Amino acid sequence: MKQLFLILSLTSALCSNAQRFKGVQVNLLPGFLIAHREYMANMEAHTYGLEVNYSSNFTGWKEMDEAYKNIIWGTGLTYFNLGNPQLNGHVIAWHIHIESALNKNFNSPFTVRFGSGIGYLTKPYNLYNNKKNKAIGSNLNGNMQVMFKKYFELNQQLSLVCGIGVTHYSNGNFRRPNLGINMAHLDLGILKKFQIKNETPQRVLGELFPKSGFELSLGYARKQIAVADTRFFNIFSSSLLYYFPHNKNRNWRAGTEVFFDKTYPYSLFNENSLKNNQLKDFTEIALKIGHEFKFGRIGLVTDLGTYLYRPNDYKKRVYFSIGFNYFFGKGIVAQTRLKSHMAVADYFYWSGGYRFSDQFLRKK
Repeated sequence: MKQLFLILSLTSALCSNAQRFKGVQVNLLPGFLIAHREYMANMEAHTYGLEVNYSSNFTGWKEMDEAYKNIIWGTGLTYFNLGNPQLNGHVIAWHIHIESALNKNFNSPFTVRFGSGIGYLTKPYNLYNNKKNKAIGSNLNGNMQVMFKKYFELNQQLSLVCGIGVTHYSNGNFRRPNLGINMAHLDLGILKKFQIKNETPQRVLGELFPKSGFELSLGYARKQIAVADTRFFNIFSSSLLYYFPHNKNRNWRAGTEVFFDKTYPYSLFNENSLKNNQLKDFTEIALKIGHEFKFGRIGLVTDLGTYLYRPNDYKKRVYFSIGFNYFFGKGIVAQTRLKSHMAVADYFYWSGGYRFSDQFLRKK
């Protein structure tokens, strides 16, 4: 996690003489679907993809463009042929991403890219017509991506793009199975740039929430625990955190989190196991610490938690969550998280929160 913060922080040390641009990037993504479980071996295949996205190192927000001198951000569509049309199918996804420069060569930067989005898979697991697909049980899936990219400037308008990366699709246990699909691939493409004049007017973002204070949030998740038992479980959560700035672009956070998860007392195919349960039978109480990297209205959040109480050892004691915040202003924030225990995903959850100042604590 520290390495991620270091990489993202490097951009603040770069010079400010990079030429502003917006542009269109087209990339070919030849690769290979990796069978990361033995019973996925039948799904291994050569894959190929196509990505079209909008890219720019200019946001139009004064605070952002002054704080991050050489970040490239973008959004676009990605298509993958997963190598076996009848078993693996195809996937098309929308994503947003941020690239951070690892060198000071503004014309030909070497970058690391982090992206996330949502994808539609054409051939998920189906008991009747696609039961050999052991990886994903739903059409709709989350998408995460890490890539290293190198730009070679051909002229002021064109750059050649070369890179390598990993793209992941899974549904966070919304529907079983959920082993996920991982593809290692190359990135070969071209960037067409359109220069932005330095005197282009910029907007002022303003204060979205107090600089330090408390965050109160309520969350919801939906989860399936077995392929054979198709029952869905509704999971509710709440948290109270204290956050404070590390610098103007980063916050530290710590607090408590509570989950109400009825998969603890439930046993497969046994509806009666959900009857006559007390609160202690399905409640998790945890402490967590984390970090928030701010990029305008968006925050990238990574949290590490440990359970003070859980009904049994069904889950490991330590959990990790990663996701995004979107700030509407006046302290209101929408959130999405993927919660996992080591390498085992628990579920995606969505939440809404409110931030308020800690000023009352400092009053005499």
